[in-house]
Amino acid sequence: MKQMEFARYTELGFKKLDNDSFNKVIASSQLLVGNLVKDYYEFHDIQKDLNSDDDFIKFRANQFQKAICVQCEFADDLGASSLVEQQKAGITDVQIGRTHLQQSSNPVNAVTYGKSGVYLPAYELLVHTGLLYRGVDSH
Repeated sequence: MKQMEFARYTELGFKKLDNDSFNKVIASSQLLVGNLVKDYYEFHDIQKDLNSDDDFIKFRANQFQKAICVQCEFADDLGASSLVEQQKAGITDVQIGRTHLQQSSNPVNAVTYGKSGVYLPAYELLVHTGLLYRGVDSH
């Protein structure tokens, strides 16, 4: 499900990417941000949330879309148009048992959240939305 269109990207005030550049990075950027929020908007209608009477629900949907926009611009800066290229930017080491393989330091890792490949400013947009909550519902 596509949660972001180029028209919405510009409507939110983002101007760095043209339509072609946006289309190259949108799919992988949506996957990375969607994965971070456990694919919330794969199971919930983002348009319904954007049109909600509840200000917080509207805020949550807007922040999610802004995070995708920021991730798109980051991917474009990296020249990473695929999910694999974006993920490689966030991986520094692998440990299996007593075997430890480590790549040389990569400055991209300093600006991504953990090993997710998600740009820190995109992550920070989601912090106060509840989309990153990992607890158990008590209902």
